[in-house]
Amino acid sequence: MDWQVIAMDRDVIARFVREDGEQLLVDETDWGLTSIEGAAAPAYQLFTENTASGDGVVVTGKRVGARDLKLEAEVMDTRNNDILRRRAVAFFRGKTNFQIHLTYMGVTRWIAGELAAFDAPSSQIDQPQGFSVYFVCPAAFWQSEDDFGQDIAGETARWGFPYMDHPRQGVLVSAYRFQRQVELDYDGDEPAWPRITLTASETVTNPKMSINGAYVRLLDTLLAGDSVTLAFDPPRVTKNGENILNRIDRTSNFSAMQMQPGINRIEFSADAGDNALHCVVRYNKQYLGV
Repeated sequence: MDWQVIAMDRDVIARFVREDGEQLLVDETDWGLTSIEGAAAPAYQLFTENTASGDGVVVTGKRVGARDLKLEAEVMDTRNNDILRRRAVAFFRGKTNFQIHLTYMGVTRWIAGELAAFDAPSSQIDQPQGFSVYFVCPAAFWQSEDDFGQDIAGETARWGFPYMDHPRQGVLVSAYRFQRQVELDYDGDEPAWPRITLTASETVTNPKMSINGAYVRLLDTLLAGDSVTLAFDPPRVTKNGENILNRIDRTSNFSAMQMQPGINRIEFSADAGDNALHCVVRYNKQYLGV
């Protein structure tokens, strides 16, 4: 029997992106990571009450709390101690939001964090200088680097080999899918909130978007070129950039419009003109850890 040995990816890289776009990279070029805490799993919280009689407690609630994340790094070349330390001290500003992109064993994911503390100890100047940085991540789940999605009424390429040219109908180059629904296999660990864009090529009346049976319906008419964007946490609906949340059907359920782990059925419809509606669904996968 032949065995194929695949070497484990040993990259451990952190990329810090400050809210103004400035970045600091820890990839064993200038800096190398020496410690990671809090990346593997979020903090789970259980709420309990004592029973009125008898032993034990009653679990009254459960939730995933904010994530505490700590990373430590050291310079790779002590000849750059002074320059790199000054850069790190200047980079990690207080009261600033960051994105932390972490690569570990071939997997890269990112999370948004608030800077909670930064420390660059004043150690012996001829020893590798280091820093510790602490973040509180309000949304505790890591996200995929790329967002994923599909145009439900998208165009499917059809021009292939062997080449065929019909004398009356011409060449079939592509075809549009008008099934108005798609099944997406979501392999994240936790539910994800999608972002949906509806674009009309002709007049569309009262478009409706549904995920696994839950729906959001817009009571409005879209003309050719109009674009509606739907977000669900927090609820936000815009038409050509203008807020139109007040035009949503009151029976709509924003809180249920989530991508669940596994197969998700996504559909769109309209009272009239749904053949002229394009629907693009995009989402970042949510993960418990890296």
